[in-house]
Amino acid sequence: MNTRCSKRKTSKRNIQNIRIETSSLQTNNISTTQTTTSNLNTSSTCSSLPSQKKITKKMKLDITSISSKSDSNVPMDGYSIIQNQVLFSFMCNTNCEGCGNRWNGMMNINKREGLFLILSFQCSICQKIITIETSPKVVASDRRDINVRSQIAGHLCGIRHAGLVKLMGAMNLPSPIQDERYSKWDRDLLIMVKSFTERSMKKAIEETVAAENGTELMVSGDGFWQTRDFQSRHGAAALISCNATPKVLDIETCSKTCNTCMGALSIKKSDPAKYDKIIKSHRCEKNYEKSSGTMESAAILIMFKRSVSKYGVYYTKYVGDGDSKTFPVLSKIVPYPGKEIKKIEDLNHFSKRMKRALETIKRQHGRKKLSDGKTIGGKNRLSVHNILRLQMTFASTIRKSKHDLNLLFKGSWAIFWHKYSTNDDPHHDYCSIDWCGYLKSVRDKTPYDHTSHALPRPVLDAIKPVFNNLCSRESLTRVVDASTQNPNEGFHSLVWLMSPKYKASSGTTFEIACCLAIIIFNDGYFALGDIFNVMCGYRGYYTDQAMVHFDNNRLHTESKENNRKRRKEAGHVLIQNDDEEEDNDAVIDGADQIDDDYNDTNPVTEATPENNDTTTDSDEHVTDDNDTISSNDESLDDDYGYYNPKDKRTWIEEQ
Repeated sequence: MNTRCSKRKTSKRNIQNIRIETSSLQTNNISTTQTTTSNLNTSSTCSSLPSQKKITKKMKLDITSISSKSDSNVPMDGYSIIQNQVLFSFMCNTNCEGCGNRWNGMMNINKREGLFLILSFQCSICQKIITIETSPKVVASDRRDINVRSQIAGHLCGIRHAGLVKLMGAMNLPSPIQDERYSKWDRDLLIMVKSFTERSMKKAIEETVAAENGTELMVSGDGFWQTRDFQSRHGAAALISCNATPKVLDIETCSKTCNTCMGALSIKKSDPAKYDKIIKSHRCEKNYEKSSGTMESAAILIMFKRSVSKYGVYYTKYVGDGDSKTFPVLSKIVPYPGKEIKKIEDLNHFSKRMKRALETIKRQHGRKKLSDGKTIGGKNRLSVHNILRLQMTFASTIRKSKHDLNLLFKGSWAIFWHKYSTNDDPHHDYCSIDWCGYLKSVRDKTPYDHTSHALPRPVLDAIKPVFNNLCSRESLTRVVDASTQNPNEGFHSLVWLMSPKYKASSGTTFEIACCLAIIIFNDGYFALGDIFNVMCGYRGYYTDQAMVHFDNNRLHTESKENNRKRRKEAGHVLIQNDDEEEDNDAVIDGADQIDDDYNDTNPVTEATPENNDTTTDSDEHVTDDNDTISSNDESLDDDYGYYNPKDKRTWIEEQ
């Protein structure tokens, strides 16, 4: 198979009038650097992407220009790992401050608290002792900066205390703070991150109210659990706005157990007085008594009830899947007297019914012979490949025609009758000339062959009841003006990165993961620097660089995806000479249609998917030369500012 590739060209961006202001914050020989820029050329196209609106763009700057010392490229507020033997050898090459002779003595650890050490160096000649602390104190606390940062890092990485112990052991570093103290610090950390989470959600509410120009909002709600299945002890539900930049507006967590209460049971009989003291003094995590499966509906009902008192808004439109038990609860227990809550169907869940129904038909027929003497499955019949293609084309049709029931009805049945057509008996009454190869051939008076895309009629007769059920006007009415829960799924994945589903955790750990995920989802990783700034007294140079790296990777991925869609809309499709490879590409292209476009707010006048040339007519292709593709890639790179993770320059915030 011939493959045509285009080499992406790196475009230079014009940056004018960059002004750098460097200031240092000194606390126990720790300094931080702040930099600002002004008068930058930005692309207006970038603002149309969700993440581009959430995350402030960063521009690159040389590391030496922001060091606290003009003659050094070492960030003085950062940490450097150095082996003890190397440090001891370095001391042996210095002169003693007391006697002036070449230093030769002993190196001791006077105190260790987690990763923090107090090292002492005693001269063997004059016995003078000098000490050094490896990390500064946190402001208004006895805690050390390195221990606070390692604790937050454990949650961000989803490894917690046990994972930190393994990591430190593998790196030949001291073990972190003890588990008991770590748990106590987790409770303090939860209070801190909750305050930042509330601030982020309040800001998201204000932005949504401004975008909707009113206090009656449409939200997407979905529940998730800390572990798999519906037996999890901890679960939560979040409400996310349904505008161009979806953000988490509210969250409610549910816990059926409390680790402190369970641990105290061991001394309930042996020391009742101490048991009572522990129970009365601790903050109990348990706040839910019913089954885990009902957590979603209960949590969403709580958030609906408090929306007016907490934010002064009404959630009048709710996006949820058809199988959810949440909307019946909202209909039965009315959170807003006198206001009706409208159910908006999730188009992705609705389109999956096509796949499940076709799989059921295939399973019911089994090895039974159809009228043509063959089974329903097999090559060029109801295979897994063709089931997936039908589902994806159905989902794409819903998304493109969801604002018009008539177009939606015609587009849905066009999928069936286009497959049903043969050279002797064509059925293209519902098809559109924009994508149907047969109608184009009639217009151009050229021959056309249905063999490449048609399915055997006995197979289509067997699956027609599925189309009768899902593609009726009554059924399709449910997805008129439908939306999607894709932002909810993206938020869930962030939570599970920090609280993996395969590993049980405490309610406190699960809540911390939810709060950190909200900050990242709403404002980006760079916003986490505010937590470090409050808890440690400064953000940290390497911390900022890591957070900027994650944010720009996120923007980079979004830009690539958007550029791919723009090229597809422009009609740039690479040639595929192999028929089987062509079918595989059709499935992949169709899979991209499942993800709803956040910016799809205008009514669509066409009932057919944008890539039906590849999902239904395998003989229709558009050929472009390499120069055209390369120039298009280059222009798109200019618009969206691709981030190169191999670039060694640092980043500062763009104003």
